[in-house]
Amino acid sequence: PWGTIHPTTISAPIVGMAYGAYDAHVEHQGKRVRAAFAGEKAKDDPFAKIRIAEAASDIDAAWRQLSGNVADEYALLVAGEEIPFELRARARRDQVRATGRAIASIDRLFEASGATALSNDAPVQRFWRDAHAGRVHAANDPERAYLIFGNNEFGLPPADTMV
Repeated sequence: PWGTIHPTTISAPIVGMAYGAYDAHVEHQGKRVRAAFAGEKAKDDPFAKIRIAEAASDIDAAWRQLSGNVADEYALLVAGEEIPFELRARARRDQVRATGRAIASIDRLFEASGATALSNDAPVQRFWRDAHAGRVHAANDPERAYLIFGNNEFGLPPADTMV
C-alpha cells in the first residue's frame, strides 16, 4: 500500500539517522571532559545518562511502530486479505510520529553534545542536519497525517490522499 510504504521509506532513514546520532553521541560523551564543569567527565553526569535513556527509548519506539505497521500490513497481504483503512490510518499516524520522535531525540542529543558537535567533521551535526532535511518532506507533515487518523476515528473521510 503506497500510503504506508512511500512515507515509511522517507521516515525509516531518519530513524536510522537517529540511531547513528545516538551512537555518535554516546561515543563522544564517553570521551568528553567538560571544561565548564571543572573537568567533569560527561559520562559521569547523571543528566547526560537521562538524556541518553530518553533518546534511546524514543528512537526504539519510532522503529518498532514503523516496522510493526509494515509487518502487520504485509501479513494481511500474504494472507490474501485487504488492509483495513484503520490500519492504514494508524500506519500514517505512527509514521509521522516516528519522524517526530527521531528528530526530537537527535535534537536532545545534539544540544547535549557541547560546542564541538558544531564542527563540520562531527558526526552528530551531520545526522542532525540530514535528519532535519528529511523532516521537511511532504510525507512528514504531521498535521495532515494526524487529521487522517482523527477523521477516521470520528467516521469522517480522510481529507488527504497519502493514506
